Amino acid sequence: MKKIFSFIFLLVLGNTAMAQVINKPSQAQSDSLIPNSVSKKSILKPIVIDPHPFVLPIAKASVRGSYPIELAFNKTTHIVFPSKIKDFDAGSAVVIATVPETVLNVLRVKSDVKGFVEETNMTVLTEDGGLYSFLVRYNENPAVFNINISNNIIADYEATKALGIGASSNSSPNTYVLADGNYVEEALKVSSQKVIDKKSFIRHVGAKKDNFEALVKGLYLDNNNLLFMKLQLKNKSYMPYKIDFIKVFVRDKNYVKRMAVQEEEITTLMSYPIAPDQLNGYSDIEKVISFPYYTLADGKVLEIEVYEKAGGRHVKFQLDNQTLLQVKNL
Repeated sequence: MKKIFSFIFLLVLGNTAMAQVINKPSQAQSDSLIPNSVSKKSILKPIVIDPHPFVLPIAKASVRGSYPIELAFNKTTHIVFPSKIKDFDAGSAVVIATVPETVLNVLRVKSDVKGFVEETNMTVLTEDGGLYSFLVRYNENPAVFNINISNNIIADYEATKALGIGASSNSSPNTYVLADGNYVEEALKVSSQKVIDKKSFIRHVGAKKDNFEALVKGLYLDNNNLLFMKLQLKNKSYMPYKIDFIKVFVRDKNYVKRMAVQEEEITTLMSYPIAPDQLNGYSDIEKVISFPYYTLADGKVLEIEVYEKAGGRHVKFQLDNQTLLQVKNL
């Protein structure tokens, strides 16, 4: 009886072991039978690299955007910059460029190799302190052959603000140091556009004459101690008004007629936007003028003059220290 029980036990045990052997997949089968979720998880697991303790991160506000551009072998692309080209560099010898002797702010660029595959880059430095970066690809039939960078300033500002790169209120497009007293034209344009976008906060400061009106709407000071004055110019007649110039003076507050007046003209760095410079009938425009700022001495005022070209509708008005102290940070 014991022998029969032992035989039955061994028989059952053998069948169980055999079933395990039969059902156990091979190594190849085992790999293929791993669930997709597990397989993908192991493949897509990110590699984590510990940062170096002495490496500083690059902030998004410090990143300068690049323009995409396509070059051809049999066609030339022209790029117009806001000022004279000072330096040019290409990441590869496949890019060749020249600057005309008579027009120093235009870059002629093309490919020196037909059908190059890898993307490269090129960089342009201009006399006013601007740095312009381009990502270059080959296309024998580019969609664009002529590019005016000056007309792209507003679009650049909006795009960088949306992307969060180089758009900090304290940042500046200045890319390399200029001599004292020189200012980067591109930086002035970007700052002026910021001023136009801001809400007006100054009221009842200005002058009007013969249905033409000039009003101060805002004062802003940047980190370079430059003052940006937002002006609203209104033409309240059918007669077009063409702006001849807008000037700024420091003058004596109180003076007697026929007495010599002490005055000092302050050089206006920019009147933005440059165009339009004409107001059609019953229209208005906003202008931003920028100039170095300093506190007025006792008995002095800041006088703004707006002159009509070939006309007599000139207006002038004064700003005292009380008004200037309303200035806001840009």
